[in-house]
Formats: sequence, structure tokens, C-alpha cells
Amino acid sequence: MKIAFISDVHIGPSGLYKGVRRKLTEYSELYIYNFVKRLSNDYEFAIHLGDLIQDDERKADLANYKNGLELFNKSPIPMHQLIGNHDCINIKQKELEGFIKQMPLYYSFDASDYHFIILYTQVYKAEKSKINEEQKAWLIADLAATNKPTVVFSHHSLADQNLFGNPWFEGWEEACLLENRREIRQVLFESQKVIAVVNGHLHWNNVTHHDAIPYITVQSAIENYNDDGESANAWGTIEIKDGKFNLIVHGNDPFNYDYEFL
Repeated sequence: MKIAFISDVHIGPSGLYKGVRRKLTEYSELYIYNFVKRLSNDYEFAIHLGDLIQDDERKADLANYKNGLELFNKSPIPMHQLIGNHDCINIKQKELEGFIKQMPLYYSFDASDYHFIILYTQVYKAEKSKINEEQKAWLIADLAATNKPTVVFSHHSLADQNLFGNPWFEGWEEACLLENRREIRQVLFESQKVIAVVNGHLHWNNVTHHDAIPYITVQSAIENYNDDGESANAWGTIEIKDGKFNLIVHGNDPFNYDYEFL
């Protein structure tokens, strides 16, 4: 079975970070359009890993979020939206639930012979994120109830990944790594069902292993990945077949990860 993904499209203003225009948001809507155009029944579903918008002020954020959803909702196959930290700065949780028609913002589903979990890595204070006790209890129960190999999707990273060289988060782990990641990783490990965890947010490609589970971070669609004004134009595919997991990031900053889980 195959899945298509894209992450961190950031519709909204660009701005500078440490003197560099990192988010090339003039491409945001075009890349959503191109992504949806690529979709077909070859894929079971598609997913955006969060940060549909770049926060600005409330009125603009609401307009940009609705516009982004309209573009994604032209998908010919089921389309899943994760909530990123920029999505919820000026838009309330209840509003997001209404926009994506999903309450709560974490849930699971089966596709083909596999189980998929969507986590809501809630920003609760400044840049800090966590999974609350209610969602943790749900996660434990959900994993206990399935007998299928499981893939987990989140916006923030659940790994203790090395941030050296990351243009956004080097030396700033609390802004990109889930606060209670170790206890959530323990839940995933103890289930003995999780074959991979995939997230966005960090604007680079990375794989970190914990307890033989790959925690994979994928590149943002609009990142100025090489500091030269060229966007990553990133999107990707996951294929799971015959005990093998393969993830490919396409675009200007390509990346490939595969392994056998059986």
C-alpha cells in the first residue's frame, strides 16, 4: 500500500529568521495544488503533517487556513490534516476541529492491512508541546485494540534527535521535540506494534532510532533548504509491502529510508 505526504506548507507571510528568508511561502499554494494533482487511486490516502499556515494575525490566519483546506480538499482520495504549532496561535482548538471536521484532533484508522495513528502534539506554553494524559490513555487503549502493524504521524518530533546543523532548532530542543516524548516512546515500544513514526516541523530530513523503531522527520515543502533561495519543493511517498517500509522524500532535497520490519 502507498501513502502520499507533504509537510509544513506555511501559507502566509515569509519574513526573516536569523537574517535569512527561510520560508519561501510564495510557493505554498502552488505546491499544494501540485501535490493534489499527483494524487490518484494508487494511494490509500494522503496526509499533511501540520503547519498549513504561517501565523500572522487572526483574520489573515482564518482566511489562509480555509484557503489551504479548500485546496487540499480537492484531493481525489482521503486527505488527513495534522495540526501544527503555527496553525493554533490565532485559531482556537474548537475552530480547528470544526474546520477539519475532526474531534478530537487525535484519532486512528485502518487502511489496507495496517493501522494508522494521528497524534495531536499540543502547544501548551510558548513553544513547548506535549501529549496530555487523556490522549496518552487513548493511545495506550488504541494500540491495545489493534493487531495490525502501526504507523504513527505527528507534527513535533518524538525522538531525541541530534539538532546540530538544523537552521531552525539547533540548541532549542524544547521548541521542536515533544516535552514528554520519552514516556510516549515507551508506550509505542511496549505495544510491539509500531513500525514507524513520521513527523514534520523541523524543516529537514532525519531518521533517529529508539528501541528499533525509526522516528522519521521530513522536510518542509517551502524550506530554503540550502540558503540559496531555492525551495525544497518537498513531498513524499510511503510504501509498505511484504514486511518492508520505504519512505521517499521527492523534490530538491531528496531523501530515502527503507527497512524490513518483519
